[in-house]
Amino acid sequence: MNAESRIARAGYIGKFLNRLVAEGGRDGCLVIMTSALGVGVGLLGLPILTIGLFMAPLHADLGWTRAQISGASTCINLATICAAPFIGGLCDRFGVRRVALASLMSLTLGFCALAAMNASLTLYYGIWFVMSVGAVGTSGIVWTRAVGTFFERNRGQALGLALTGTAFAALLAPLTLGVVIADFGWRSGYLALGAVSLLTIPVAFLFFKERHDSEIANAGEAPIETSGASFSEATHDPKFWIIGSSIFLSVLGMGSFLVHFVPLAIDSGVQPVVAGRMFAIIGLSMLCGRIFIGTLLDRFDPIVVSSAALFVPTLVCGLLLLQPISPIATTAMSAALIGFSAGAEIDILPFLVARYFGLRSYGAIYGSELAFFAAGSGIGSILTGHVRDTSGTYMPALMGGILVFSLSALIMLLMRRSPRVSLAE
Repeated sequence: MNAESRIARAGYIGKFLNRLVAEGGRDGCLVIMTSALGVGVGLLGLPILTIGLFMAPLHADLGWTRAQISGASTCINLATICAAPFIGGLCDRFGVRRVALASLMSLTLGFCALAAMNASLTLYYGIWFVMSVGAVGTSGIVWTRAVGTFFERNRGQALGLALTGTAFAALLAPLTLGVVIADFGWRSGYLALGAVSLLTIPVAFLFFKERHDSEIANAGEAPIETSGASFSEATHDPKFWIIGSSIFLSVLGMGSFLVHFVPLAIDSGVQPVVAGRMFAIIGLSMLCGRIFIGTLLDRFDPIVVSSAALFVPTLVCGLLLLQPISPIATTAMSAALIGFSAGAEIDILPFLVARYFGLRSYGAIYGSELAFFAAGSGIGSILTGHVRDTSGTYMPALMGGILVFSLSALIMLLMRRSPRVSLAE
């Protein structure tokens, strides 16, 4: 039976990969792999996922509070709100490759500046903001647009694989960067992040590109890159605001979980070293969530799938509030559910934008929707840090999380009352 199960799983994986190769070809598959690397290294990958790893050493060395250190995520998200629509427009006009390379260089320089900073909190925020404005082009705006030009029938699966980069980042960062910080200090940790982003530049230069209409026509397929709504048409469509509102509420809570998971686990009675390692569970679960939800989005009603996935964190809040089992077991289960849901929501946004608005103005539309994502993440993480600093516990934040996650799932269901329109020009 075990041998038969392994053969069946191998057969399914083979069919899964064959579908992607048949539609996107060799170049499409290389773009998926390069995008996975870029998403993991990019602004909404390693930079924001590792803030929690720097909290304890920065607090011990510089005396900053959790809320102050969490302000880095607010800087990232404020920069995303300001720059994402503009960067998305640049991608639509000039192509994603140039934007990605320039943004990766900005990320590299920013990490080097953080490694050299003094105890000025203003400087800390300034570096994060300036770096983030320049590095918005390493977010999903760039990577998902390129993937979307290669895949349509299996777009959910392709996006799911491309977006596994953040899952790998969440999985590997505690096991690698955590060791660097513990052994060599937080400055070396920032230098290590800078080295990773620098090494990503030649990979993106060699393998990252879009599939143009001429290539699609030569393959005997209908052009997909120029179809869809204009930016103006999208912003006048209720679906644009429904997606943005739902994602805002979801990320309002999820951003807090990702930034504060390690300190929350420590407060629950888990040892710091164990809590750091448990963050890797989020990465593993996120990896599974990305691929699983991406497949479901291709096969079933994407609105129902999205709403169900966005509701999952409500269970996490209840689990952490009730603590029905030991702290370690509760934290481990919570990490698995957090990772799964975080993996889902990153899949949902680009898939719905491409499905309902097409690729004609994808960069500008996705960039604007990403502003909702960034606003939720920035507000949530700083608010949660403030609640913890003032009340001495994360319990009020968890109770608020039940409300916002439930509302997010309900709002997404409103999409069913707003029919999909033709994307033809």
